Order: sequence, then C-alpha cells, then structure tokens
Amino acid sequence: MGSRRSWGRLAGIVAGVAVGVALFLLLFGAAGALQERSLRSSWLNPSGEQEATLSDSTLLISSVTDRHDGATIFRLDVAATPGSTVAIPGIPSAPDPGDYYASPALIERIASVPADQLGDRFGTLVGMLPDSVLMGPDSLAAIVGQTEETLDSRWSTLGVTEFTPELFGGNTNYQIVAVIGAIAVLFPVLLLVSIVTGLGAAERRERFSTLRLIGASPRMVIRIAAIETVATSLVGGLVGIGLAALFAPLAATLSIDGSTFFVADLAVPPLVIALTVVLTVVASTFVAARKVARAGIGPLGATRQQIERAPRAWRLLPLVFGLVVMVGSSVVSQLLPDLSVRVDLLILGSFVVLTVGLMLSGPYLTLVAARIVAGRASTAAGVIATNRILRAPGSIFRSVSGLVIAVFMVSVFAGAATTLAADAAVSEGPGLLPAGALVAHGYETSSTVDVVELEGIDGVRDVAVMYFTDTSSVLSARDAQLLGLADLPDTAFVDFSGNFLASNPDQISISPSSVTTVEGLTIGAVIALTDGSSAAIERARTWIESSGTDIGMFIPLTRAEDAAAYQLTMVNSFATLAYLGVGIATLIAGVSLAVSAVAAVLDRRRVLGLLRLIGMPVASVRRIVVFEAAVPLLAVMALSIALGLISAWVILTGLTGGGRTLGWPDERYYVAIGSSILLALAAVASTFGTIRRSTAVTSTRFE
Repeated sequence: MGSRRSWGRLAGIVAGVAVGVALFLLLFGAAGALQERSLRSSWLNPSGEQEATLSDSTLLISSVTDRHDGATIFRLDVAATPGSTVAIPGIPSAPDPGDYYASPALIERIASVPADQLGDRFGTLVGMLPDSVLMGPDSLAAIVGQTEETLDSRWSTLGVTEFTPELFGGNTNYQIVAVIGAIAVLFPVLLLVSIVTGLGAAERRERFSTLRLIGASPRMVIRIAAIETVATSLVGGLVGIGLAALFAPLAATLSIDGSTFFVADLAVPPLVIALTVVLTVVASTFVAARKVARAGIGPLGATRQQIERAPRAWRLLPLVFGLVVMVGSSVVSQLLPDLSVRVDLLILGSFVVLTVGLMLSGPYLTLVAARIVAGRASTAAGVIATNRILRAPGSIFRSVSGLVIAVFMVSVFAGAATTLAADAAVSEGPGLLPAGALVAHGYETSSTVDVVELEGIDGVRDVAVMYFTDTSSVLSARDAQLLGLADLPDTAFVDFSGNFLASNPDQISISPSSVTTVEGLTIGAVIALTDGSSAAIERARTWIESSGTDIGMFIPLTRAEDAAAYQLTMVNSFATLAYLGVGIATLIAGVSLAVSAVAAVLDRRRVLGLLRLIGMPVASVRRIVVFEAAVPLLAVMALSIALGLISAWVILTGLTGGGRTLGWPDERYYVAIGSSILLALAAVASTFGTIRRSTAVTSTRFE
C-alpha cells in the first residue's frame, strides 16, 4: 500500500474526482448566475403602459441601447416629478434633467475619452450604480434624467409605476445552448471519474487475490475496495471544492451574453456542495465495488481476460432516433413556424439522446471495425490487438470515448460559430453605404436639423438627409450619389426603399420621385459620412444624441455596428466560450485515454510480460497498445465529426427559424481536431514507460 506506484494510483483517483467536482460546481454556479444576473438587471427593460401621464406615482421611461467604440451601453432615460414615489433600483431618487447615474465601468470609460466622444451624451454625474443592479463588473449602464417634453415625444416611452424583477436577459434559445455547453464539458468529466476509479481495481487485483488466498471472502474484498474508494473520492471531492473556489475568480472573467460575472455570482449553496460530494463518493464507490465484483477475483487471481457479451446492432437505435428527431425538429420549425410545439426542447432532448446514442453505439461500431481489420491483420501486434478488441469492445471503446465525445462537441460548437464570421463581414461596393457612414433614424417629429453644425465636427466629411412623405422616403439626387447608391435616375429627387444599413445592394431600391422640394417634409434619417475613425464616429454620434432631436430607441449606427449588434445572439455569444469549453473537454478526454491505457497495461502486465518472455520485442507490445486505441478512434471519429456538424446545423436553423445556416469552420476547428489527435498520440505514448517497466523479464519472473 505504501509503494510509490500505489500512492500515484491514489493520487490519480483523487485528481480525477477533484477535477469533476470542481467543474461541476463552477458550471452549476454559472447556470444559477445567468438567471440571477437577468433578475437583478431587469430594471433596464421595465414594463409599463404607453401614452401614460407623468405623476408622482408614474415615471416616464425610455430604454435605449447606446454604442461606443464597439461596446454596448444600456441606458434608461427617466422623467420624474419632484415628489415621485416610484423607487428606481440602486439609486435614492430619479436624476434631474441633465444628471445621470452610471455603472463603475461606464464611469471609467467616460473618463478615458474626450467628453465630445461620450460624456456629453449623459450630462453631469451625480452617483454610481451599485453592483446589486448590474449584470457584471464590466456592465455599461446609466440612468439619465430627461424632461417630460423629451420623453413625451418618443414613441418608445412607457409609464412605469414599479420595477418588477423579470427574466429578460437569457432567452430560451440562450439557455438551450448553455445546457448543451454544460453537456459538452460534463460528459468527458464523468468518463474521467469512471476511468480513474476503475484504475484502482485493475492495479489492486493482485493484492485482492492475496487477501482471498489467506481467507477473505469475496464480500470482504469488495468491502475493502469500497472503503478505499470512499476515502480517496472523499479527499478528491474536498479538493474539488477548493479548486472551484480557487478558479472562481478566473471563471468569473468569462463573458457570456455581453458581460462577465461577479465572483459571488458563482457561489454554490452549501447543500448543493454537500450533495455533490456525497453523490460523487457514492457513484465512485459503486463503480469500484462493481468492477471488483465483476472481476471474479479468486485465491489464485484472475489471470484470464474477462470476455464481454458482444454488443448488438440495437445500440444504433438511440443514435438514429436522436438524429431523426433533431433534423425533423429543424425542418418543422422552418416549414411550420406557427406550430405550437416547443422546438427548442425537442432539439435539446434529441441532442442528449444523440450524445448518449453515440456512446451506446461506440462498442458496436468498434466491434464491426475490429472484425473488418481482423481479416486483414498480418502482424503479431495486429492479430493480438484485434483479438482483444473482439473479446472486449466495450472496454476498448470506453478508453477513447472521452475523445470521441470531445471531437463531437468541438464539431457542434465550431459549426455553430461559423455564423459569427458571416455576421461580422461588412461588404463594400456599389449600392452600399460607406463603412464609415453613421445613420441616425427616428427623426419623425423633427422638421429641421443643423446640418452645418454636424458637418463642422472634426472627422465628418459630409451629411445627407432623408425625408418622409405620406407615401415614400425621399433623398435628393446629390445625397443619393453621396451615399454611393447605384442606378440613380436623372431626377432632382429619388424615392428610397430599403435599409441604409443593408449589406446587400439588392435590399435597396431607387426610383424617380415626384417631389420637387423638401420644404415642409419631416426628416426621417440623417447620415453623417465620417472618415471612418472611431473618434469621428463617436463625436458625430454624441452630437446627434445630445442635439435635442428625437431618436427614440434608434441610436445612430454604422453598418459594421449594426452587423455587430446582430452578432449578440445566443449562439455567437458562445463562440469563444465554446472553444474554451471544448478545449477543457478535449484535455480531460486526453487524460482519460492516458489513464485508461495505463490501466489496460497494468491489468494485462502478466500476459504482456509472458509475450516479452518468449521473445516479443517491447516495440511490438507498444504497437499492440497503439492498435487498440487507433481502431475505435478511427471507427467512430469520422462519425462524431459528421454528427457534430449536423447537430450544429440543426441548432442554428431550428432555434432561429432558418435565419441562420452553417458555414465552413474556421482555423480554430482544425487546430482543435489536430490537438485531439496529438493528445491521443501523447496519451498512448505515455504508456510506453509503463509497458517497459511492467513487462520486463525480471518483473515477469518475479510474478
């Protein structure tokens, strides 16, 4: 019990359990934090009545999503009476017109740039918003005081009598992707815990046979194995609690849905922590006891390999069922968008079934691959390896199952992230607005705008104005040409149809207009053509927002910013996090393969030692181990990639009603797949030293 190898084995079990417990606690804390963040920041999206009248019991409020240098600022414009009785979360009273409260991150950002680029939009700072009303430490939020007249002119203004916490931040789609992400990390962790727990039974088999030889009953041996596992898994659980606390500050820096976390958000209730440790200990003990019981250890040991029952083709049924339901859900959501069926839940359920089906079908596919290879094996290593695979396809597949799941999850999230690049691309060309043009919609109630003053801002090269008639939107021929619109008719004014922020010229159409003068027409939009620099865009945006014109909820945007705003959806906000998660899963899977391969060598060291004793070179023994890992990986990895990409397509198209589709994965995906292969090679190579030591002639003679 006191040998270095024994202590190393116990340390491996402790480490595996610790990693599993730590990751589970962090994931559980993050899942709760998403809802908590949404609740405490729900004041940014208050509920109320339109066309309400300002009174002591009613505030006038307009929610505005502002922008600055690529960042999103959540702003609440408020008008209140001096005697208002409506409590606004986080502040003692509503700010007066021209005053504002801001989050610490926004205050820092305002102080870091010239006032004409950001600070002039808000007025005078009178207080700081506390953490209790913010999504995270990097949240950019403000409560700005406005006059009653200003808010009365906005169509987006609501009359609010109270602020009721509501879940507004994480929509259902977002939560579905969050659950899928948790599955991506937890599956390899559970496999690792199972494998390192089983390692103890394989290494201690000889000691257990000695106990049997001196009179211990099978039940007593099982009890001893269980007690040892209880001790090691309990230590591992306690270490996992410490690791979760240690890495919580690092996990809190991850940005999900546009914000990081407060460290306190990731705290897990003590009862959940206790239950996690207890369940982990119970599960680990059960696995260890079951493995020892099934090993059939007698007084003379268990020298013969246990033959598994051959897996049957029925194992493919859950895989096929999950795939059919997933694809069917996506097709139905597009063909029948009004159908009252929770497509998101169908996709989530079928995804779980598909993942479990992949695990269930693995042994059968490994068996089929081994049968194919067995007929073509021509070397001793190939014959021995395929024979073992045929006798124990389940055990062989379990050793590589972590990597199989990791590759599957990598493919899922890499495919889902392909929509990020498509959204981010801002094309240039005839018929499209210049990238540096800032478009301000929402001037419906303004009949004039000081174009000369706007043109005088540093970095603004020109200004175009769009007007509304009763039936159309109108541009002067000069402004249409200035904006780069194509196929212009030879008229003084043109009717404009479409969206200035469109990324496709076909979405914009121009036709001759009957308008001869814009005098008396309402301004519909103002477009400031800047030099494209961030400073010029922000100066123009600040002037427009603080000029007293009515913008409602339509903050001035460039085409690039509009595309970026579209990216802030449930799938794209997970792009970077997804690669981090599957990176962790892949690393854990590689460790699982290494531990499993070492366990297999230790479990068969007598057989492999006899092969060495009769003259087999150690290189041939190593080839046996490599062969046993390669067959199941090659049999299932291609299927994992295909299923992962199909799942990504279903998630994208099904949850967005066909609004998004699959593209080619970027270079990170190929790096991840290459890393998985390298990890597999490294895991197998890590057994080479164990093979040499455990199968040496002197060791076999001692046995």
